[in-house]
Amino acid sequence: MTKICIFTIIFILSVSCNNFDDEETSDLVVFSAISFSEILLNTKEYFEEKENVNLSFSFSGSQALASQISNGAPVDIFISSGVSPVRYLLDKNLLIEEHIYNVTTNKLVLATLKDYPVSDIDDLRYLYKFDSIAIADPEYAPAGIYTEQVLARLKLEDAQMPKILTASNAMLALNYLETGNVSAAILYETDAINSDKVISLDIIPETFYGPIKYPAVILNSTDELDLAYKYIDYLLSSEFTDILNSYGFKR
Repeated sequence: MTKICIFTIIFILSVSCNNFDDEETSDLVVFSAISFSEILLNTKEYFEEKENVNLSFSFSGSQALASQISNGAPVDIFISSGVSPVRYLLDKNLLIEEHIYNVTTNKLVLATLKDYPVSDIDDLRYLYKFDSIAIADPEYAPAGIYTEQVLARLKLEDAQMPKILTASNAMLALNYLETGNVSAAILYETDAINSDKVISLDIIPETFYGPIKYPAVILNSTDELDLAYKYIDYLLSSEFTDILNSYGFKR
């Protein structure tokens, strides 16, 4: 009888512990612009341990991710590198305005593999000096939309335009430059300055394109609303601001 009681107690404790672990560990799925990938991956372990959660990330061009979400991809939080993908989801009633939070900002730079004698915006009108230039595809990434706005403001003639190589996202445009497939690229500043293979030339006036904001949104379909709020709070915290600044992002 005593042995049976002891076995029963051990079994109950074992089941209780297992159930406790199951209840305490949650999953949070985050879709994010690929230009924000490094900072999220480097803070992943900290937040997971702090909140006892499993973070799952998917990185790509923001508009491409928004399309996946609209097609039913199970996502809790979406971090975009521009407002247009968020408006796209808002129009489809997949989120509400109260669940949109501006996390950070960025800007565009001209990047090269070697130090070209380029000092101001007037020199940008001589882009034809470059054999080819990489930009993000505006169909898939907001970086491409901003770049199109810059090129439109420059009012370049066809003869002044270099060969344009489009990439599905901003990081791929950087990769084209790093591997020597192009001689220049228009990139997010944070991508350029965190690469040890390219030179960042801060010569594109921010008045030439719309403000580059990184909104984070909570999707209506989430089953982890409280946890999503906690992750948003972390992204908006002063602690995360310091990390943003170390990567070149600004609030």
